[in-house]
Amino acid sequence: MTVLVTGAAGFLGRRVVVELLRGGHRTVCLVRSARRSLELDSCISPALKSSARFVTGDLIDRDSCRRMLDGCESVVHLAARLAGSPSVLFLSTVVGTRALVDAAVDHGTRRFVLISTLGVYGTGGLPAHSVVDEACAIDPLPHLRDPYTYSKIEQERVAWVAGAERGLPLVVVRPGFVFGPGRTMFTGRVGVRVGPVTVRMGGGARIVPCTYVDNCASAIAAAVAAPDADGRAFNVVDDHLPTARDMFRAYRQSVGPVSAVTVPQWAIPAVAGAYEWCCRRSHGQFPPVVTRYRSASQWKPLRFSNERAKRVLGWRPSVGFADAVDRTLAALPLRPGTRTDGRA
Repeated sequence: MTVLVTGAAGFLGRRVVVELLRGGHRTVCLVRSARRSLELDSCISPALKSSARFVTGDLIDRDSCRRMLDGCESVVHLAARLAGSPSVLFLSTVVGTRALVDAAVDHGTRRFVLISTLGVYGTGGLPAHSVVDEACAIDPLPHLRDPYTYSKIEQERVAWVAGAERGLPLVVVRPGFVFGPGRTMFTGRVGVRVGPVTVRMGGGARIVPCTYVDNCASAIAAAVAAPDADGRAFNVVDDHLPTARDMFRAYRQSVGPVSAVTVPQWAIPAVAGAYEWCCRRSHGQFPPVVTRYRSASQWKPLRFSNERAKRVLGWRPSVGFADAVDRTLAALPLRPGTRTDGRA
């Protein structure tokens, strides 16, 4: 099968391309520049290079999307902005997806795999310690979250509407936080960065829904060909998920000291409420980074299921958390004074 991969030269995209090639697929890799092409090319073994083709194009332009799809049977749509203003995120993520979806429907694409995020769920209304699986509702108030989450929810809506109304053979993959060599272990799911200090939000027992980049790539590659996946969404999180405290401990042991302050779970609503009050009093000088709604959605103790991905896609995370952390932190420079035997 020939697969168009958007965002092919990105942190996750590079691993997805390699997984697809190893699985016997041919890939058409959408990249932004010659430099990014070289970076991707260096990740592909010589034996597989003949099955990979690089193209450039504009996802916002439907004619460009049609040209990219020429000769392709399936799509893995990874390209999306991670940061920026709401308008930029909406343009690149939502408008670009709409153009690609339209072209894929016209082209008769056999499968369209959209890479979304676990963050689309409306977890703010769930009781603590609930199980987050694919039956959970999408957040009904995404505008109260953050621009990235809002853009991903709207991106999914565009794709689901095309599936329901125009027959797009859609599969949605919703990874947790993707980490690995070249990307930090600390995310908004762990806490909030305030200058040199990370404020760890309820780090004692709260699970961080994450997936190692190679594990995530193998799940996406499995979604391309799994026979019963059409019209379904799949959570992708690793087994034996860590707590925020586990992640800080591993970092300190392998890399060096990190400044952190912990806000206990019971205190998070009060801290968020106080921050909202400061935002109002500052007349916009304080950005609404910490709100009660976002806190309830992002820092509540929950459990995360990957059972559907295992059952339908036949996927298993092959890299355990300890090995994933070792590989991730080995790529970071040691802090001065850190011992090389792994003890700070």
